[in-house]
Amino acid sequence: MHTIHTQVKINRDHILNVNLPNDIAEGTYQVVIVMNPQPEDDDTPDEVAIEGIKEGLRQAFTNQTIPISQMWEGIDVE
Repeated sequence: MHTIHTQVKINRDHILNVNLPNDIAEGTYQVVIVMNPQPEDDDTPDEVAIEGIKEGLRQAFTNQTIPISQMWEGIDVE
């Protein structure tokens, strides 16, 4: 069984276009589709998003974290 997380496009004719990883072998598969609409106008450049993810991972791997119970201290949310 493979779990694949990938973004797909659906055109106006309701045709689903999906790019699968190269390691998926030819054959017959049962596929379950979970549709979570994504915003089309995300203006965050990919490079900025990737750098943020890298920084978060670096902080996690170097134990530069805080307990989740302290994350919202000092922030007023209504």
